[in-house]
Amino acid sequence: MHITLICPPWYSMDTSPITSNNLGLGYIGAYLIQHGHRVTIIDGVSCGNKNSVRVSTKYQRVYRIGLDYDEIVSRIPIATDMIGITAQFVNHAQIIRELSLKIKAKYSHLPLVLGGAYPSTMPEQALTQQIDFIVVGEGEIPMLELASGISPEKIQGLYYQGKEQIFQTSELQNLSTSELYCQKGEQVTQARVIENLDDIPYPARHLLPAEKYLYTDALGRTSKKRSLEILTSRGCPFRCTFCATHPVFGYKWRARSVSNIILEIKQLICDYGIQHINFIDDNISLDSGRMNSLLDGLIKENLGITWSAVSGLRISTLNKEILEKIQASGGTRINLAVESGDPMMLDAMNKGLDVEKIKEIVGICGKLGLNPRGYLMVGYPGETRESFLKSIKFCEELKIAGMKTFILSIAQPYPKTSLWEMCRKQGYLVRDDIENVLFFSEYPQPNIITPDFDQKEIHFRFKHAQRKLNPLEYWGEKILPRAWIKQMIPKELKDRIVSGGDS
Repeated sequence: MHITLICPPWYSMDTSPITSNNLGLGYIGAYLIQHGHRVTIIDGVSCGNKNSVRVSTKYQRVYRIGLDYDEIVSRIPIATDMIGITAQFVNHAQIIRELSLKIKAKYSHLPLVLGGAYPSTMPEQALTQQIDFIVVGEGEIPMLELASGISPEKIQGLYYQGKEQIFQTSELQNLSTSELYCQKGEQVTQARVIENLDDIPYPARHLLPAEKYLYTDALGRTSKKRSLEILTSRGCPFRCTFCATHPVFGYKWRARSVSNIILEIKQLICDYGIQHINFIDDNISLDSGRMNSLLDGLIKENLGITWSAVSGLRISTLNKEILEKIQASGGTRINLAVESGDPMMLDAMNKGLDVEKIKEIVGICGKLGLNPRGYLMVGYPGETRESFLKSIKFCEELKIAGMKTFILSIAQPYPKTSLWEMCRKQGYLVRDDIENVLFFSEYPQPNIITPDFDQKEIHFRFKHAQRKLNPLEYWGEKILPRAWIKQMIPKELKDRIVSGGDS
């Protein structure tokens, strides 16, 4: 069978080019090829990342970055037997609706499958008339079984019109099997996962426009080094209330072997001349033994590359030995998931993190010159003005100890997370529908208001945190551009402005 896999365009607040390594489609494509199928991958965002269209969503005016829908449809090979679309973000539901209509208008006879975060999180909304099947969870096994002719009703994690009704999911209750239970008693089960990740071939990068990815990092910024992404593990056993990773990857942590990872790095050096690796795991350091072995392997091989763990390292898994090895192995960007400096708020987030441990790890990073960056969240329910200021004071102490800067965010209740459910029950959500997940603009768009803060208060806290923790960045944005503009104004024009414009 010939399967075409599509990454659709993405939404953005500006027209800056976007790239995504599309490892999800790369893995599914490689798995299908391994089992005898033919695969085409269309990267609709990276291949058209200089194309932008201003569009209106329910709550915002945004830009759609990527190939237009007709161009994507025109790139689908005539010989295709099945089409799959990845929906990596819940707030791209409108893109999925529009693109699927275009595809079905030309290929009404072909099965159209939707996978990713959107259908895994909100299957009842994602299963529309244009979408024939949705995959809840990881896609390798369901896509292979469907392509191999197995009857859809026998495929775990695959849903379609006519299968038992999918109702609104209330919560993740069975953490060992990561099954989703519904309000009316029905069960929405995730797809079977591949337990041994070494059994999955490396992503089919030859089907992707890998050259377009090389000079951007995992956060979409321009990189001076030739960089690509690697995923070394899946799943996360922790239960942070705001995290939305579990509907796709579940709670069971599965990891690749060190030898398998090192071999992939060597292959990327050989094939693409990469100089830097972005590890995109949610929890790369969870198993300290494996992390030590990985770092030992990188040091021993001396591959001449640097690396970063952009999704953040869990602070409770770190110690001096590991941090020293991170430095020795080429680790250049250490992101730490601090989230708050108030122990009470950390407990509310279910972080399982001790502030003294945070201080210890940041202090070691400072002495080693690792220049860590910390994730910090404001506007979480229960955060009073007092607890917010306490958190900022603690973070200022972390900067003295060695924290380079903070990556700030406003608490966002993603659908089906514990935070979402709690806010909905308490009446804290500003918007409680599928289109609620907004982008940050110059003034962030909080979707939570509580007795302790309204949107105006959150705007104040966000700006206050910027001023206190990232002063160079804040004042650079606010003042320096104006100063540069003034320097560029001719003296004669400046005199006219001062004098009121009289000639």
